[in-house]
Amino acid sequence: MTKLNDLYKGRTTLALLMIVAIWVLSPKQAHAVTQTKDYQSGKASFDLNVNNKNIPYELFFQTIMPGQTLQMSSNRKELVSRVELGKGWQDLNWRNGLLEWKAPKTPGLYRIETMDKDSDQKITLSVFVLRPASEMKNGVLNGYKIGNYPKPLKGLDAYAAPEGFIEVTPKNKSTRITPHFTLEQFLCKQAGGYPKYVVLKQNLLENLENLLTDVNRKGIRADSFVIMSGYRTPAYNKAIGNVANSRHIYGDASDIYIDSRKSGIMDDINGDGKINKDDAHYLYSVANNHAIHDHRDDLVGGIGVYKANAVHGPFVHVDVRGTRARWGI
Repeated sequence: MTKLNDLYKGRTTLALLMIVAIWVLSPKQAHAVTQTKDYQSGKASFDLNVNNKNIPYELFFQTIMPGQTLQMSSNRKELVSRVELGKGWQDLNWRNGLLEWKAPKTPGLYRIETMDKDSDQKITLSVFVLRPASEMKNGVLNGYKIGNYPKPLKGLDAYAAPEGFIEVTPKNKSTRITPHFTLEQFLCKQAGGYPKYVVLKQNLLENLENLLTDVNRKGIRADSFVIMSGYRTPAYNKAIGNVANSRHIYGDASDIYIDSRKSGIMDDINGDGKINKDDAHYLYSVANNHAIHDHRDDLVGGIGVYKANAVHGPFVHVDVRGTRARWGI
């Protein structure tokens, strides 16, 4: 009996050592097994349409000019909504599956919460009433230098100057505009105090959320991307020597990488023990998935790969310009 017990203990110890060895030798694979349980996409649990846009996540955002009307619709019959005005909340009335709310004339953040009474599920919409571009004087808005937008490239609507800007303050900068991204991640890197101003398109955020979900499905645990460069003012874009019609000035482009280690550069996401352009190529290969990222016209755009230099590590550019473009491969 003693020999059998010793044999049993020996086999148990060996099995445990093998498990530990597998985990040590293959941390990426071991992490991949648990990541799907940890990561939550934050997809909306019921249908809600706002100004002809389906709201895809339980946290999302909307931009609107002062005094314009926001229209909401849904197939759900038991919805209740309220809007945050200042420090209080005001109930909003649904009639026959429709709701209308007239935006205040004062730019700023107004939250609208909508709950499905049948399921108790909620969608929170951060509504940014824009500061009109017409208030700019000599390319400056409230002391913040924006610069002048170039004439639309080839007359295309996608290159038209914005009508207004999201006003960013110390109070609202940390607003979570989608489940995994905050407003301040997309601020221009130029120097200057608050208020700051930003242009940001919904389809860019939806594309980034889709890509982040796909990255986690591939076994790469990431709670967000590092937005190395999001919105750029035309003034800043010119100062860094970029092309005048860069998609960054229109709020639908981002330069991104994955940095779960908080090291300041891309993780070794392809698992080869190195951090170089190959990791950016791997992220590109995930992004270059037509079924997920180009399945709608408003999600079609550009993807570019960039290697490290003295200033930054490897990264990937993504945008939703409306036409397909690929470079740096």
